[in-house]
Amino acid sequence: MQGFESAVDRALEENVDAVIHTGDLFHRRTPSLPIVTDCIEILRQLADEGIPFYGIVGNHDRKMDQQWLDLIRETGTAERLDQSPTMVNDDVALYGIDAVTKPAWHAADFTLEDPSNPDAFRLLGMHQLFEPLVPEFFADHDLTEVLDRVGIEIDALALGDYHQTESALIDGVPAWYAGSTERCGNDEIEPRTVSLLEITDGDLERRELELDTREFESIRIEFDDDDSHGFARDELNRHQLDEKVAIVTLTGERTPVTSSDVYDMTMDMGAAVCDIDDDRGRRQLDLDGGPQGEIQSADKLIEEKLADQNLSDIATEIEARVRTDDDLVQTAIDKTMEKRIKDAQAEAFDERDAEAGFADVDEEVSGE
Repeated sequence: MQGFESAVDRALEENVDAVIHTGDLFHRRTPSLPIVTDCIEILRQLADEGIPFYGIVGNHDRKMDQQWLDLIRETGTAERLDQSPTMVNDDVALYGIDAVTKPAWHAADFTLEDPSNPDAFRLLGMHQLFEPLVPEFFADHDLTEVLDRVGIEIDALALGDYHQTESALIDGVPAWYAGSTERCGNDEIEPRTVSLLEITDGDLERRELELDTREFESIRIEFDDDDSHGFARDELNRHQLDEKVAIVTLTGERTPVTSSDVYDMTMDMGAAVCDIDDDRGRRQLDLDGGPQGEIQSADKLIEEKLADQNLSDIATEIEARVRTDDDLVQTAIDKTMEKRIKDAQAEAFDERDAEAGFADVDEEVSGE
């Protein structure tokens, strides 16, 4: 919550007219009650100063029925944007489209209503991974497609879901990812920011304001054969971990202490995020001096065996990545593969609901 609270503090300092949140207000679909109440208390600071908080639903905390943003709206501290205009000072029209799953993307209706003031500045918030702002291998859709489907002219696009800060002109329309307010992984070393928008007579000026966010703590634990859980705990206790991103490297000998054990200890000591790199007991094999000929092609033999297993595309892709990537550590989860798994889960989830006769709900709570 530190980064989110810092963002609200900056909004209060700048005395803004409104705050716009573009998805994933929470990192998970089931945040704890203390996290939800803390969020409401932070938003209450804006409400007390007459600053409205507008959001959309992101993919991380999307639920099947009512959304967390709907619940928070009942406390009077937030409002949910949709495809009808929400006016700010009568001259800025805000719109929001919740995160849309891949199976529902092409059938989704993105049509926006015209504002009552035809000269109003029109700002659309969305929560998707779009190229060209996001690398092509990571993006889900082309942003120019959105401009063709909304039915009205848009003056700016505020985007969520990508944790880094990126911006570009898309067919003459400024578009940007402000990035996440919190560091959610050990690779997110860049400063966290929010965007301050100044709109005057239809002209937009955007500035990035840096936030006070979680610190990184790097920890290296070297194990001997007889080192136990107590040893690992003592090593962790040497560090102050409250609300930090802990990067823990395990080296030395294999012991009964698992990487999962170390993860649990680290989180119990107050870390906000923990990544474990278990490098114990690894041996570098010299394959160049091995037998030559057909028997040397282990990859070919494996691929022939896998071809008989009728695996899904995602399972085959992950297996190949793990088997052939020499830099993939034992306990690391490759970000690209993690995304592919989540996409496959979301697609299967939607197909299951369609077969069961449920209504398709493409709503999520936004926080980036």
